[in-house]
Amino acid sequence: MNDVLQRPMPTPRPPRADIAFARPRYIDSVAIAFADRFGPVFRFHAVSTVGSWSGEVEAASIEAAVLDVITRLRMDEPGMDRVRFLVDLGAASRLWRHAPEVSALLPGTTIEMPRAADRPLMDAAEAALAPGTATPANPDSRSDPTLSSVVAATDGSVRGKFTGYGWLASTGEYGLCGFRHSAKQIGSEVVLIAELRAMAGVVRKLRSRHITVLSDSQDAIAMAERWMSGDENLPEGYTTERADGRPAGLVAARQHFRAQRNRLKLTWVKGHQGHPLNEGADALARLARRYAAGAKDLTAVEYHRRAAGLAGAFAAEFRRKQVENP
Repeated sequence: MNDVLQRPMPTPRPPRADIAFARPRYIDSVAIAFADRFGPVFRFHAVSTVGSWSGEVEAASIEAAVLDVITRLRMDEPGMDRVRFLVDLGAASRLWRHAPEVSALLPGTTIEMPRAADRPLMDAAEAALAPGTATPANPDSRSDPTLSSVVAATDGSVRGKFTGYGWLASTGEYGLCGFRHSAKQIGSEVVLIAELRAMAGVVRKLRSRHITVLSDSQDAIAMAERWMSGDENLPEGYTTERADGRPAGLVAARQHFRAQRNRLKLTWVKGHQGHPLNEGADALARLARRYAAGAKDLTAVEYHRRAAGLAGAFAAEFRRKQVENP
């Protein structure tokens, strides 16, 4: 039979245009270093590609201190969805027995030994604890029924499409963050938003203390005071929906100000007049903005080294002036 039935060759269907496949959320890496391995008080510094944290924890062992720091960071930073915590304790440490439990209790969290590619982050964390760097005084007074007091200055820096903000406390504690902003998400008041984000960082990080927040932005102080009174206004054009499902930064900030209003005092200071904490916050904000913009002279190690150096120097100058002019 010469006639052969010709079957059509199978061809794949074109992909549907209305289907978007899920993408895993970005995994950040946070390196944690400790000043020493023996307690009962452990001084730590942690760094990621976008932020840094410092303080002290009281624990029975270095392994317990690591777990306390991780828990604290996850509680203080709701945006940490998927995080690799890097700790250089050695393969024989008892910490690794508990790593699976931590992942189960804190979904999205893993504890790992640093790899070669993680060395810059570990170096940055360790550099901030080197001799001569600032040691935060009384970083967490939760065990003291009488709240201590601290002064902290905040500032923001905006150039083009990049924002940076920073804060510096009289104790030497500090924070900074830089990012590329989107006008569609945050509107046109980008400087005001940077100032508010810096102030919110102080309120969130300096827990269980009375805080005098110094800002050279009268608009930021006015909005924060309205939040403390129950107002829910946000800067014009600021949107509250984010594609990754996380709460918008100022929505969380508004809640922090309202909840912590009884321990906050907001004070305006004139900028660029030589106030050590204000100058330090300004320097940190500009550093964070330059790093986010990809400044060629700022590797991860150099970025965190400069931040620690700026914070230590300006905080020390503030304390020196306080002694001279009590």
